[in-house]
Amino acid sequence: MGVTSRPAGGRHSATPTTAAAPGAPFRLDAFLDGPARQGRRLYRGRSAGHAVEVREADGLRWFSVGGRFPQSMMRLDDPAAVVMPNQLTMLSALTWSGLPARVLDLGAGCGTFERFFAARLPGCAVTAIERSRALVRLARCHFALPETIEPLVADAATWLADAADDAPRFDLVLCDIFDGEHHPDCLFDAWFYADCERRLARGGAFALNVSPTAEDELVEMLAALRQAFAWVVLAPVVEHGNVVVLAGPRRPPGERTRRGRARALATTLAVDAGWLAPAWERLPSRHQVRRGAPG
Repeated sequence: MGVTSRPAGGRHSATPTTAAAPGAPFRLDAFLDGPARQGRRLYRGRSAGHAVEVREADGLRWFSVGGRFPQSMMRLDDPAAVVMPNQLTMLSALTWSGLPARVLDLGAGCGTFERFFAARLPGCAVTAIERSRALVRLARCHFALPETIEPLVADAATWLADAADDAPRFDLVLCDIFDGEHHPDCLFDAWFYADCERRLARGGAFALNVSPTAEDELVEMLAALRQAFAWVVLAPVVEHGNVVVLAGPRRPPGERTRRGRARALATTLAVDAGWLAPAWERLPSRHQVRRGAPG
């Protein structure tokens, strides 16, 4: 569910533009320091013990859970557009998996990916998991959740663990789950990632958004994830304090192949190709780790 970013310095590798402001990249630090961040409040309530607000300003609508950072944003003139840089970077997994027939969204929040795939790839079947019934209601009332999608109100880790071995598999698994502004315990659990990998189709890809507060926190999550996935790459969203982790059972494509696929996907999905081909930092494969370096 969304992003709990902290502003930081630096540049995105390709400095592409977002859908939020054509011609200029969206920057969370500028947003948080500017007058628009207050916006007009449309809703205030609570979800799972956390304060929830929906606000709107300058053609954008967003919600926050438990803090000042926007979890997700929607363009009022194009609700299907993906605005937040971390969520755009998660879509770079499509250069690994290809256009999906089935997508699993763990932590659907207010439906960013549901709106996106319903509009840009209407033949794609999206299974949305969101543990907060209050957020599902907000998605319906304030965030144009497609009528064709009925999120399952469930805890992501529990839903995955309970899924039958012969349950449908997915070409793309998106994971963006937070407990307020903190990572839930399941993101440090190897069993959780094994369950995610079990739900992937052959050739599928897994995309995880995290916002680590320290390097050892990220290392702990990666150590758990590496037990389940053969191949792992990192795509830092530098100016937003997020790291997008991509993983899959098959070797990721090389840079030239990725960029070619990104250009083709950009036309179909109406997304800037730069977001679909960010710099990837590939971790050694499990095979390479087992083999080790010569002594």
